[in-house]
Amino acid sequence: MIRLQQTFPEVIAGATMLLMLMTAVRAELYFPPGLVADDEDSVADLSLFEKQGMQLPGIYEVEIWLNGTLSTSQRLRFISAQRGGDKKEGAGIKDEEPVRDTTGLIACLTGRDMSALGVNLRLYPLPAGQDEGDCLSPGSFIPQAWTAFDFRNMRLNVSIPQIALYKSARGDIPPERWDEGVSAAMLSYSLSGTDSRGHYGNSRSHFLNVNSGINLGPWRLRDRRNWSENRSRYRNERRWQHGTTTLSRAIIPWRSELTLGDDTSSGDVFDSFAFRGARLASDDSMLPESLRGYAPIIRGTAGSNARISVKQNGYEVYQTTVGAGEFVISDLFPMYASGDLLVTVTEADGSVRRFSVPYSSVPVLVRQGRTRYDLTAGSYRSSSEDYNQPLVMQGTLVHGLPWGLTTYGGVQYADSYRAAVLGAGVNMGLLGALSADITHANSTLSDDSQHRGQSLRFLYARSLNSLGTTFQLTGYRYSTRGFYTLGETTLKRMSGWHGEEVQLDAQGRPLPPREIDFYSLYDSKRQRLQASISQQIGSLGSLYLSGSQQSFWNRSGVTRSVQAGFSSTIGPLSYTLSMSQNRNVGMSRADSSVSFSASLPLSQWLPTGAPSIYATMTESHSSDGAISQQVGLSGTLLNAGSLNWNLMRGRSRGDSSSSARLSYRGASADVGMGYSSSSNYRQLSYDAAGSMVLHRDGLTISQPLGDTNILVAAPGAAGVALENGNGLQTDGRGYTVRPWASGYRENRVALDVSTLDDRTELDGAVMQVVPTRGALVRADFKTRSGVRALFTLTFNGKPVPFGALASSGESSGIVSDEGQVYLAGLAPEGELTAQWGRGAQQQCTLSYRVPQEQQQAPLAQMQLVCR
Repeated sequence: MIRLQQTFPEVIAGATMLLMLMTAVRAELYFPPGLVADDEDSVADLSLFEKQGMQLPGIYEVEIWLNGTLSTSQRLRFISAQRGGDKKEGAGIKDEEPVRDTTGLIACLTGRDMSALGVNLRLYPLPAGQDEGDCLSPGSFIPQAWTAFDFRNMRLNVSIPQIALYKSARGDIPPERWDEGVSAAMLSYSLSGTDSRGHYGNSRSHFLNVNSGINLGPWRLRDRRNWSENRSRYRNERRWQHGTTTLSRAIIPWRSELTLGDDTSSGDVFDSFAFRGARLASDDSMLPESLRGYAPIIRGTAGSNARISVKQNGYEVYQTTVGAGEFVISDLFPMYASGDLLVTVTEADGSVRRFSVPYSSVPVLVRQGRTRYDLTAGSYRSSSEDYNQPLVMQGTLVHGLPWGLTTYGGVQYADSYRAAVLGAGVNMGLLGALSADITHANSTLSDDSQHRGQSLRFLYARSLNSLGTTFQLTGYRYSTRGFYTLGETTLKRMSGWHGEEVQLDAQGRPLPPREIDFYSLYDSKRQRLQASISQQIGSLGSLYLSGSQQSFWNRSGVTRSVQAGFSSTIGPLSYTLSMSQNRNVGMSRADSSVSFSASLPLSQWLPTGAPSIYATMTESHSSDGAISQQVGLSGTLLNAGSLNWNLMRGRSRGDSSSSARLSYRGASADVGMGYSSSSNYRQLSYDAAGSMVLHRDGLTISQPLGDTNILVAAPGAAGVALENGNGLQTDGRGYTVRPWASGYRENRVALDVSTLDDRTELDGAVMQVVPTRGALVRADFKTRSGVRALFTLTFNGKPVPFGALASSGESSGIVSDEGQVYLAGLAPEGELTAQWGRGAQQQCTLSYRVPQEQQQAPLAQMQLVCR
């Protein structure tokens, strides 16, 4: 009986609430103030919420979805659908606006927002008297358009008929959303070096690469140069070497880019070359991803802590340090659109291996109606003293026709060279893509001999998805005896060695010239075949093959380069078997190697949550009989795996060696250090890379910059990490730079709110930016750094009514029962306003001052009287 008496009031209350819910099915929802509190005056005006789903007007951070596809994220103002007598706010929105939600709110989209969504304002102009900055809604001037605000998910669904939108390729972003970025000065550096001591003496080398630039509106000034120092018993030198200096800007209406200074020509029609002058050309980076080209992937094997250098047409385009085992370089950005890549692997013991990777453009194809052009004028440029620098002019044109056809042509002109090319490409659907062209050239060589010849070229690409086969590039070129390229006519001598400067190994010993560096214009090129093929073999693994072969007039034999490999897994074990072979005309035998590498994660035998650790092994055999074997352990430590370590033990040419390497990716720099030793040598290596950006808010130090970058600005939010930021976090002022953004593409920037301190709040932690190429765009996050407080408010001796809105500056909150309200980002002292109705007696103000001892507390608590 006692138990029944205790539960009887609860039963009555539950039945009452159930009856109210049943009544709500047939009538509008009503909030009786007496159910919230005995005194109805202690409850705010809740009439706004009498309709299910109704929300307060204000500014919200929302995702905008256009026709079911995420378009962008931004802060939007939402006004009440019942605007009463206020005709100014939302004047461009009709009262009968088609809004398909129950929030009672209408999104304020400006004309600029409409343009960013892709609305064709020429066909559907804004209502009369409305400016681009006025509050609008699509349905007010576009028939059958509507919006729906999903308040729970902070998502604004916008439906606009396709006829009212600009027609664009899938994935394309309207230029109205492209951001030219802010004005800034930038400097990015990479420093590496080795200190070796061995039987051949001691040596020391240092290499510094500096990329600097200034952004001013749409203009981009870039300068690239490097400094090197080599000290050994054979050489003692230090020097600065200038790379390139360019001034460029995007010409957005033409989908083009203007470049002044040092640049390279396009390589789709003619072979690419470097020049100093001017270039106006179509910029394919403004096109959707589906229309962009590709960069080659370089695979190889290192026997120790090795330095990898990649050169193209005499210029070093990539340098890095890798640990022992298989390596893959997939983030390469060649300077030229064509020209084989010469890869040099310098091991810790001083041994050097070289191989070439064929690289050329894919078949020349563009969409129907698209025209791509390239106009170039300037002096021929090379880092080698072997070449003259004549004035060169080039023009190319590519145009898309119906039925998948493309026509293209071009001309080249120099004092000693004239050439014209004409070709066509076709998209053959299931059979792939094919292009063919013929070039006629008149050439004068360094011995004043004159030649005339033709060259026929075929390019083919195909992906057989059902079979897992990809012919990334297959090319064939046949040249008559008298055909020469522009670059060959600029050579000062008829034969010689490319780069006559003596090359040194890691011990400072001079390397003998290799056959791969020899050239002879007496033996012009005849036939060239190159291919890059990959094949997925079901669940068994994947196979890749790439290679090239070149034959010559007046010389027997061929130059051949082949790389092949097979990768697969057995349970958690992954392994790769690879082979490479290089042979030049005149070489007595091919330079070849075979290697096997395997990696096994040890996490399954470690406690849950332990750092990742891998066991690795590599064995390689070269054609000179050398056998190299390595076993090792590698893993990551610290948050997000920012610290990488590697331990290796190996044996090569009868000599045992050991190596260790640490690399750390921090918020302001990447640093690494390695040590290796054997009975013949000891070597210490180091590397560091980072950047500095000077902008209107000061100097920001960060990780190495890319071509396009994002300045993350969250003033006052220090030490906040970026999601998927690879160690990036804001500095003491709340700034950092996220490198390698994608130009003309949406880039998501998100702050990890779990790393915020107790005094900082964010109004939205995610942003989408669309930078132009080379831009430094700002991602501004609105922060509120200050006191977090729980205030208990009283008015006329009673708690401020439940549901009242309390605000101080940009911080606001809803008053709960007993007059309590939580506010964040408050100043230590200030003024607070509470409002629970429209009457003069339904609002009050007060001044507060948080005691010093509570300002640093996770939550300050105070009793305040409102008057």
